[in-house]
Amino acid sequence: MLKSIIDAPLRAITMAAALAVTTVPATAASALPDYPFIHANGEAFIFVAPNLAEIDFEISAFHAAPETAVALVQQRVAEIGQLMTEIGLTEGDITFSDLRREMRKGADPSAPEYDIKCTVHINVRDLSKWRAFMEQLIAKPNLDAFATTFGTTERKQVEKELLAQAVKDAQEKAAAMASGFGKKVGAVAGISSGELRNVTRAVGLVPSDRHYDSGKGKRPAQDRAELLMLESLKMAQTVDVIFKIK
Repeated sequence: MLKSIIDAPLRAITMAAALAVTTVPATAASALPDYPFIHANGEAFIFVAPNLAEIDFEISAFHAAPETAVALVQQRVAEIGQLMTEIGLTEGDITFSDLRREMRKGADPSAPEYDIKCTVHINVRDLSKWRAFMEQLIAKPNLDAFATTFGTTERKQVEKELLAQAVKDAQEKAAAMASGFGKKVGAVAGISSGELRNVTRAVGLVPSDRHYDSGKGKRPAQDRAELLMLESLKMAQTVDVIFKIK
C-alpha cells in the first residue's frame, strides 16, 4: 500500500453537496397540546476513559528542485510505515492522501515556489502504544498540523446509560415544578433526545487539537507534552419531555 501512495500522481478532488429543505406550516409549528402539560429538559454526563484515538497531520517539504521535495515526502511516508510496524500498529490503520503541491506563502507569483504535501490519518486502537508511538512520530522533521481525537468503542453502552439518567433527571424536574402548584406529573405525552456529544469538543475547548509549523524548525515544548497525554471524554446526553399534569 505504501508504494501505491509513494508513486501516486498529483491530483485535485472537487466535492459537491445538495441540500434538501422541507417547509412546515407555521400553524403546525406553533400548535400547543390541548391539555395541561409540563415541558422538562433532562441532562446527564459522564467522563469516559478513551480506548482508541485518531491522528491527523501533514508531511510537507520544500526544495528548489521539486523532485527532491517529492523524494523527501516519500521518505517520510516510508519511515512512518516502518515506525508503525516496529510499534506493533497495523498498516491497515494508516491512510495517506495523494501527493499535492501548494504555492508557498509569500512566494513571488512570477516565480512561484511550491510545497509538496501529503495528508496522513492514523487510527490507534491500542492506546498502550500511544506514548511510544507519538514520541517518535512528533520528533520527525517535515511533519506539522497535528490534530488528535480520542474516542471509545463503548459509545452505544454509554448512550444507553446516559439516556436513562437524563430521563430520570427530566422526571425529577417535572415533579418539582408540578408540586409547586399542588399538582402531580401524569403520563408522558412526548419525548425527544438530543445527540450524544463530547461536551469539551462541542464548546470548542479541545486541547487535543495541536497545530505546528515545521517551517519554523521548532515545536513548542508544551504542545509536545500535551500530545503525549490521553484525555478523558466528557460525554453528555439530553432529553426533552412533555408530561401531562394531573
